[in-house]
Amino acid sequence: MRSTLIAACIAAQAFVLGYMVYEREAVIAHGTSVSIATAPIDPRDPFRGDFVRLRYGLNSLDHAPVRWTPADTVPRKGDRIYAVLQARPGGLHDVAYFTNVEPDPAADNLFLRGRLRTDSPGIGLNRVDVGYGIEQLFVEQGHGIEIEQRQGLRGGLQTALHARISVNAYGTAVLTGYDWNALAIGIEIADDFALNRNIPADADPATGTGPDNNNNSDSNAASAPLTLTVVNQSDQTVTLNNPGENCGFHLEPMNHVTSGYREPDGVCSGLAAEPLTLAPGDSLVIPVDLAEPRWQMSLLLNGETVTADVRSFRNNGEWFRLVYRSLDTSGVQSDSPPGKAMKATDFWQGELVSQAFNALGQLD
Repeated sequence: MRSTLIAACIAAQAFVLGYMVYEREAVIAHGTSVSIATAPIDPRDPFRGDFVRLRYGLNSLDHAPVRWTPADTVPRKGDRIYAVLQARPGGLHDVAYFTNVEPDPAADNLFLRGRLRTDSPGIGLNRVDVGYGIEQLFVEQGHGIEIEQRQGLRGGLQTALHARISVNAYGTAVLTGYDWNALAIGIEIADDFALNRNIPADADPATGTGPDNNNNSDSNAASAPLTLTVVNQSDQTVTLNNPGENCGFHLEPMNHVTSGYREPDGVCSGLAAEPLTLAPGDSLVIPVDLAEPRWQMSLLLNGETVTADVRSFRNNGEWFRLVYRSLDTSGVQSDSPPGKAMKATDFWQGELVSQAFNALGQLD
């Protein structure tokens, strides 16, 4: 009797393992292949072989709009969450919105099925609110550290790793490989970056108390508080669209869905496309003076829109990033070379996102 029970348990385990392998292979064979930008966040597990933990934008619920049914739903740990995907420039995919209702596969919705990992989503940096089973990339023994080194370190150049994922019609996803962004991006924080060194302890980090007009950026910074660097790490020439005043790049709040900060109206609008070519190994270095109108941000305070240097707002809990995204520039005339109509396909198709920083110059 006991031997029969043991044999049944072994058979059951073998069946489960066999089914898991079959399901994985079926997803790879018949699923839709997508690439999603991600970054390693911690080292290898010596007991399980080399692997790199991965974190995606779609791991955080504040990365995109949410559509709960009913609308007042408060998600709890263990709840099923669906991340509906959309295509982005450069062949990447990202989440369009989150929902707690399974999308209809018959409507050709492409989505990932995950579960909420915490009862308090949206708190802290580098978090994983939702897991999809694609957060570990196993690599050949000895290659984990190489990946982490190429991805880069805080305060230096970083290269986005693009995870290749196969996903079936029901949202089951399998991580199948990876490649790299052609461009690396980094920001350097000046020693005299911060304006608000003495923020009152009772200041509201969520809404801010308005800009601190008693601080003068010229008296606190002898040079640009931020320096942005982009390096072409590929073996191909890359052409960016970067019109006047480096308007190919934008300052954005990290949590752009829930944040009240936005780029002021009219900034960098109506500019002609301007090619910027980077040969392999070439660098683009941009001093970013946050006090200049070009890099300021707007915030609605007490019914009035205030536009200012982000360091002058008493809000050290808000985080910002410098971002380059491919845009549709079809039919736009370029001044260089004169008279040539630039198309979106004339430019590198992809996205660059810097590390996040706050008003004190701290990096995420």
